[in-house]
Amino acid sequence: MTYLNVHVTELLNENFVAVQVNFEEVSKLVNEFQAIWTPNLNVLDRNQKRVYWVEGWLPPAEFVAMLGVARGHYFLRGKKYTDAEPLYRAVLEQHPRSQFAAEALYYKGISHYLASNDVEELKEDWTTLQRSYPQSAWRIRSDIL
Repeated sequence: MTYLNVHVTELLNENFVAVQVNFEEVSKLVNEFQAIWTPNLNVLDRNQKRVYWVEGWLPPAEFVAMLGVARGHYFLRGKKYTDAEPLYRAVLEQHPRSQFAAEALYYKGISHYLASNDVEELKEDWTTLQRSYPQSAWRIRSDIL
């Protein structure tokens, strides 16, 4: 149901190279990515290094939000901070109630900081995170400020 959703299909086709693997036939990949449950989504960079992963089913709206965070991580880990930040912002704007919104806000602040060394916007984003998502594990991680 999720992969048949038009928004999910468009995002996957436009921004990813989707590969479906049968766990029973490709045990090498199962071992390499330590997959224990399906669906198991791994986002890899050009060097086949994992930059993001999620196990378990997600409904279409959550899957779209997760793909936004995954794309942000792809650019963030590739040190393309100015490309990452708008992807995290889009998750926040389009999916503010998603389970991935707090993570997007956390990394939006980081990507902006790494691009600009502007600690004030990082503080602002993390203060918003603490106020908007008080039960989130990402809120706890932002307590350092």
